[in-house]
Order: sequence, then structure tokens, then C-alpha cells
Amino acid sequence: MTHLLALPLAFTPFLDPLPAWPDTVWPWLLLPLCLAVSIVYKSIRCKSMSRVPREAGGLTLTIILAMAAAAVVLAVVVRGLER
Repeated sequence: MTHLLALPLAFTPFLDPLPAWPDTVWPWLLLPLCLAVSIVYKSIRCKSMSRVPREAGGLTLTIILAMAAAAVVLAVVVRGLER
């Protein structure tokens, strides 16, 4: 009977999340997230809404390149620590 009470405690959502999609899908969700953040930010900051698409595109590209650079730096650090 005690094993039935401990069963809900065995689920750790942050360590073992339920599989929603294959692991290859998650990185692609970065693109719409960056685009949405860029559009919202530039909609607030620009004085004219006609400038928003161009500046949001530039900001989206900047965010994606910064994320890629951070991934490369972290990969180098991890490889260095594995040695």
C-alpha cells in the first residue's frame, strides 16, 4: 500500500518532462519566439509603426546570431571542461 502513496512523488517534471515533441523540434521554436519578442519590443520603442517591420527583422537577426554565438561559446567551454 505504501508504494501507491509514493508513486506521485516519483514524477519530477523539471528533471524528466513528458515528451511533447521530438528533441529536434525544440530549437526551431526559437525563431517565432525571437520574432514575437522583436515585434513587441519595436512596437513599443519606435516612434512610427512604419519602421517596425524593418527594425524588428534586424533585431530578430541580432537575437538569433547572439544565441548562436552563445551556443558556440558554451560548447567550447563544455568541451574544455570535459578534458
